[in-house]
Amino acid sequence: MIESTRIVTAVVGSLIEAQPGCLGIAWNGQFGRSPEQWLEQSRRSFDPFPNHPYSLWIEIVHFVSGKTIGAYTKGLSAFIGREIEFEVDGLDERTVTARVAGLSSYLIANGIEAGPKSGAVFEADSEVDHHVAVLHRNSRFRIGPVISFFSLQDRAGRLKTYQIIPSSLARDHPLLVMLGKVGLFDLTKSENLIELRPDHYVSETRLESLDGGVSQELSKMLATDAYAEADTNARRALASGDIASARSFLQPWAEEVGQLQEVLQLALTLCDAFMFMPPAPRRP
Repeated sequence: MIESTRIVTAVVGSLIEAQPGCLGIAWNGQFGRSPEQWLEQSRRSFDPFPNHPYSLWIEIVHFVSGKTIGAYTKGLSAFIGREIEFEVDGLDERTVTARVAGLSSYLIANGIEAGPKSGAVFEADSEVDHHVAVLHRNSRFRIGPVISFFSLQDRAGRLKTYQIIPSSLARDHPLLVMLGKVGLFDLTKSENLIELRPDHYVSETRLESLDGGVSQELSKMLATDAYAEADTNARRALASGDIASARSFLQPWAEEVGQLQEVLQLALTLCDAFMFMPPAPRRP
């Protein structure tokens, strides 16, 4: 991709110089550049990193989330299959731009394999006085796969804890009601909790699509002859005061629910699923 991009960049620059009157260049159908900017930078089309004209090939879009100025790229995925989504507390717009631009230029030249791995954590430095984490996940702005950079610590007090399976579902769903009776399901345990930032969403109104999907998966678990038998045996054990036996009958389904919670926690973290509706990016 990089070599063909260099060639196209140089050819377009030559055409602009040979035929004055160009009003602008639309790159990859995503953004435009002035002929003056293109003509100047295209002369470096075949220069190696860090002098190649990467700023002709990508756009950096800034956004505000709470008090944090962030940015994401447009066009980088053509080179590495992912965009960058950068949301690190305490930086001004100029510093954010410099960080995103420098990393984008490096990744274009060296490939995603040379970039930070998902799960990596950067130590504090002179500009970022706290740890910064990296995840390869989907964008909350729905721009596709991204390399997401974010503050690891909750420096601004914006994180809130939410139930993955909500109390309304636990109260009404027969499987969860039965598991709760024998102490195999607890809404307050860590496996049912996730920390999210409310300022990433339109509101804290849960999406019906998520809770409806969870309810369907739970219903599939109990719609079997094996569960019907276990439920009958567990109820008999409870009636006689034998809670330990009731627990043992229902243990396999408690484990299934636990696996569902793990999947949901991962999906919400990677933005494969959303608990709340994410907003469009708000510009600074």
